Amino acid sequence: MIETLFYTAGLVLLIGAMITFMFYMFNWYNNVTIVPRVDRVGVNLVDKIIKDIRSGTLTNLAQSSLNTTNGTLSINANVNGVIVTKYFAINNNRLIYQVDGGTISYITPADITISRFYITSDSTPVSQAVHFDIDINFNTRGGQQTKTYSGLAVLRQSY
Repeated sequence: MIETLFYTAGLVLLIGAMITFMFYMFNWYNNVTIVPRVDRVGVNLVDKIIKDIRSGTLTNLAQSSLNTTNGTLSINANVNGVIVTKYFAINNNRLIYQVDGGTISYITPADITISRFYITSDSTPVSQAVHFDIDINFNTRGGQQTKTYSGLAVLRQSY
């Protein structure tokens, strides 16, 4: 009888240690994977926006909101000899993309929160450039963190 109690107590301690180990491994895995995933999303966003800006002929200042936290960017772009309007904005904490007023596409995953899309435009007599910052919020065990991704591109068709 006493022997059974010792075996049961040992088994309970072993199971408790295994559950604790699994809990810590899950948290470690979460922390190790979330930051690289956010980096991939941020870099892909910057790459997409820069490519579209570079195809641009001009910034539509009337349809854009510059120098604000939740900015919007509208540019005319030359796509295979056809001028189209490309639009970027924040909607429900996600970045959206729209071409010629068509279907709105979310270019960020549903579980990634965009808290800031700050855009500035610089013009010279020769060309136009657009600078933007995107803040991505994400949760880790240590709390909520924010990473900022920046981009700068010249509208190549503007000169």
